[in-house]
Amino acid sequence: MSIAAKVRVNTHYTRSINLERDNGSRDVLEAYIPTSRAIRTLERVSSAFSEKQAPRAWSLVGPYGSGKSSFSVFAAELLSSPDSDLTQLAQKKLMAVDENLARSCEAEIKDSAGMLKVLITGAPEPMARRLLLGLIRSMDEAWAGRRGKRPAVFKKSSDLLSSTKITASEIIALFSDAQEALTKIGFRGILLIIDELGKFLEYEARHYGANDIYLLQSLAEHACGGGKCNLFLFVMLHQSFEQYAKGLGENLKNEWSKVQGRFEEVPFIESSEQVLRVVSSAFQYKLSKQELSSVRKKVADVVDVLAENGALPSVLKKGEATRLFEKCYPLHPISALILPLLCQKIAQNERTLFSYLGSHEEFGLVDMLARFSSVDDWVLPHHIFDYFISNQSAALSDYATHRRWAEVVTALERLGDADLADIALLKTIGILNIIGAKAGLKPSNAVLEASQVSKAATSRGLKSLTSSSVITYRKFSGEYRVWQGSDFDLEDALRVGLDHIGEFELAETLNEEKSLQPIVARRYTIRNGALRYFTPIFVDARSFKKEPKQSPHPRIVLFLAAAQDDEKIFNEEVSQHFSDLDVLALCKNGSQLRESTAEVVALRYVGRARQELNSDPVAKREFEDRLTAAELAQDLMLNATLESPQENSWFYRGKKIQVSGKRQFQEQLSAVLARVYSKAPTLHNELVNRDKPSAQANAGRNKLLLAMMNSSGCTDLSIDKFPPEKAIYRSILKETQLHREVELNKWEFGAPEKGTPFFHVWSRINDFLDDTEEAATSFAELNAELMAPPYGIKAGILPILYIAVYCVYQQELAIYERRQYRPVFTEDMLERFVKRPDEFTVQRFKIKGLRASIYAEYKTFFEDDKEKTIVQLVRPLANLIDGLEEYTQKTRSSDLSAQTRRVRDAFKLAKSPETLLFEDLPKALGYENQLDEEGGNLEGYASSLLSTLRELKYTYSNMLSHQQRLLAYALHMDEDVTLADLRRKSIGRYEGLEQHTVDVDGLKAFIMRLSKREGTDDDWLQNVLMFLGQKPSSKWSDADRAEAEVKLSDYAKRMLDLETLRLHYDKSAASYDNDFDVILLKSLKKGREPIDEVVAIDQARHEAIQGIKSELKSSLDKYKDKELKLAILAELVDDFLSDYRSKGKKVVKSK
Repeated sequence: MSIAAKVRVNTHYTRSINLERDNGSRDVLEAYIPTSRAIRTLERVSSAFSEKQAPRAWSLVGPYGSGKSSFSVFAAELLSSPDSDLTQLAQKKLMAVDENLARSCEAEIKDSAGMLKVLITGAPEPMARRLLLGLIRSMDEAWAGRRGKRPAVFKKSSDLLSSTKITASEIIALFSDAQEALTKIGFRGILLIIDELGKFLEYEARHYGANDIYLLQSLAEHACGGGKCNLFLFVMLHQSFEQYAKGLGENLKNEWSKVQGRFEEVPFIESSEQVLRVVSSAFQYKLSKQELSSVRKKVADVVDVLAENGALPSVLKKGEATRLFEKCYPLHPISALILPLLCQKIAQNERTLFSYLGSHEEFGLVDMLARFSSVDDWVLPHHIFDYFISNQSAALSDYATHRRWAEVVTALERLGDADLADIALLKTIGILNIIGAKAGLKPSNAVLEASQVSKAATSRGLKSLTSSSVITYRKFSGEYRVWQGSDFDLEDALRVGLDHIGEFELAETLNEEKSLQPIVARRYTIRNGALRYFTPIFVDARSFKKEPKQSPHPRIVLFLAAAQDDEKIFNEEVSQHFSDLDVLALCKNGSQLRESTAEVVALRYVGRARQELNSDPVAKREFEDRLTAAELAQDLMLNATLESPQENSWFYRGKKIQVSGKRQFQEQLSAVLARVYSKAPTLHNELVNRDKPSAQANAGRNKLLLAMMNSSGCTDLSIDKFPPEKAIYRSILKETQLHREVELNKWEFGAPEKGTPFFHVWSRINDFLDDTEEAATSFAELNAELMAPPYGIKAGILPILYIAVYCVYQQELAIYERRQYRPVFTEDMLERFVKRPDEFTVQRFKIKGLRASIYAEYKTFFEDDKEKTIVQLVRPLANLIDGLEEYTQKTRSSDLSAQTRRVRDAFKLAKSPETLLFEDLPKALGYENQLDEEGGNLEGYASSLLSTLRELKYTYSNMLSHQQRLLAYALHMDEDVTLADLRRKSIGRYEGLEQHTVDVDGLKAFIMRLSKREGTDDDWLQNVLMFLGQKPSSKWSDADRAEAEVKLSDYAKRMLDLETLRLHYDKSAASYDNDFDVILLKSLKKGREPIDEVVAIDQARHEAIQGIKSELKSSLDKYKDKELKLAILAELVDDFLSDYRSKGKKVVKSK
């Protein structure tokens, strides 16, 4: 069972206090315990009650979690209305610890309305306005329920609040009037408390024109003067004034130091003993007597060790320390002593002592209680290390503390997977090293043994860690230290780095790093449908002229001002320098940004220049943490320029524009874009309305383009269901009325009407097309203009828009790909057009002053008498040529007349439709001499062109007919035989002949194709021709045709021999009982018909001739010359065959 059920922490102690939120909270007040530091601070306030001239401005400086906010709530209630229950409760609490001080505070507000509470919590904004709001709020509460007219101070405060700039003198005058008015209704003073003042100071440091620092000075000086209603001023800080002045010039730092002198600084750091008393009050127990006894015994044993070694706070005696530590269970006494000291060193916003007490995070107190099963379990120092150190942000503000932190973490990494007891021991030594030796509270043998579970394990661990050089023992101080292992001085290296970079170019450095992301104008983007953004760039007084005045895309120009002179340059020059696409910002944090960036740049230089970092793990970790923290600080400062736009002064077209926050900033950006992109269409489609559509969007768009070309007359372009292309179609084409219904179920593309989204863009494209009449131009040349203001078309939309334009004007437009005219857009062309639009050009043609006679000749091709555009004239002719077979397109055969070849080539080489119709074709047809300026005799031109086109149309079919006749002739048939008879006879004659040959050079395959029974007759012929030419006959070249004809001749001759063999084989089969071979012996001699004979040789004859065969072979082998042997055999065979035929053949059956 967990011990958490018996030990709990009062949540009032664990949550952070917010001055404004917790004002008037009884729970906060009841939980508050007045500490010695709080008492001393109130004594200073009390001493100023009766003094006329006395310091009444205090700055309470202390780390996070030191109790400043809690004290502020307590002090505010203590000096409020004496009739208030909360005031009486606060007085009662103070009376319990300091009766005299309580009486003094009570007397100050007796018989009065008390002091008016004006409570302010700091924020990164101008302090003057927040101060004014706080005073107005408190004054309203003071006059709530009072009758009569309110004093004039209310009207003054309201008027001041509505002004754009509030000065320090106006605030002081208002406080004076308020004090006078409050005196009249019984108030004794104004208690002004500003918590988290550092946030106001950080804002002041980044904005040199805020002047809040002088307002603080004026308030402190005003509080010093006495009267019936005094001003008491408290400000709460985590560090002194000058720490917030980093990055300012020396003069400004000195001014800040003067302001700090007006305040009485109170270090608000409680002693360990005081903090422990507060901690002890936070715990609530339900422990049994036996458990309490066990806790008391453990605490007493540890306190004895601490007392013997002088490790207890000096004000605590052993008995009192034992009772105090008992109330701090489950904190081990050494852990309890470490906690306040550690928090003073490293406490941050998220890591304070009291946030630890209520933390459910790993190693937080609540988490540890859930793990504990009995009172024998304690939160030991290494548990504290795990929460505060392992989870701590990398860079700590104190250099020495961070150095020790880096040493401990590096030592743990070196230790690796060691024994858990050794790791716990090293963490304990490390955390004691970090807080530094406090008298006897140091990592000595005695303290370490008391802080661990086992003394024996501690002894072994110390020996092991020492032997491995992870820790060292310092005899002179009697303590263990984590081995430092590094003498690298990062601060000195950073100073060298800063000297090296010198006075660098801040704006150029930030631009090179691309420090800020583009700013999307959200309202405009949502309304318009296209993602629109501004690209931030930095300029300063030295670099703004280097940036181009004009940009193709909107920019936010951030001018970094470091002083009043820079602001003057901005107003006089920079605000007028840039174009209407640019929104300008005057940023007054130039000097702070320079310091932040300088540290980053210098550290990066150190990382490159100091190679010893690579061999020094402690120094490297320290360096990396410092660089990470510097980059984070730089990023925060950079992002603040746009995250808090109201901190800058904004200008557009040389005039200042109002920006009160991020919302209005977005409104202004959207308004600028609406003005800049005044002719941009509103298109809501996320797939293609972007510069780089996805692969899926591109695929859908390509399908849409094809549908636009093929189905323009159909509803929804015949796109079924709802694929991506249909969504694109409806939003880009249908809703914009580019594709519209002109009759029932009849659709067409049309130019947009005025008032429709694409009207302005279309008008510009139309002008562009008019300019192409002189020369073809690429749409790519128009891309940049259409994508830029005022049109702002996204790249993903352009192909759709261009094809829509083509669909509307296709009768007037000629398309060229790589300077070659293309009469129609094919699917392949569409894909290439999308990928490489620069390879395509377009030209508009209109009939203007062309030769009437030749135009009339072309019109005779059409049945109607309507006027035709040049493109309308040329397209059907070009389509006819493009539709011709590849053979017809390429052949140079004499079968095609020279004139017809010239006409065909004119189409292929045409530079434009105009030159094709009125120059190239007349020249190809032999009419060039008739084309003079007055017109010539063109009689017969149309019929001549028609004749050549007809010849081209039938060229391929004529070639097929010729090949059919050649095939019939080769197969010894009548050349005029029909294709059906040719096929039938071939099958009947050659079926089975393939069995008498092997397919070495294609003869067998050719025979099988001749005897193929499947398919139509045309398929049969095409199959035979494709085999002969090794490709479809429609794709033949002249060389392919010649090769096919040679093959046919060769196969035909060889097939005759095969037929002879088959015939003799069939005759001989009846004469022989056993297997036999049939051999064709042939002699072909010049000037004489071939002589051939077939002989059948069975086994008996084969054996009978072996002797003769051997004798002949022996006779031939006497000769070494192979050609001589061949000549002997040739003449012998020829003589034998001639003699054999002349004497008559007689086949003898072998015995």
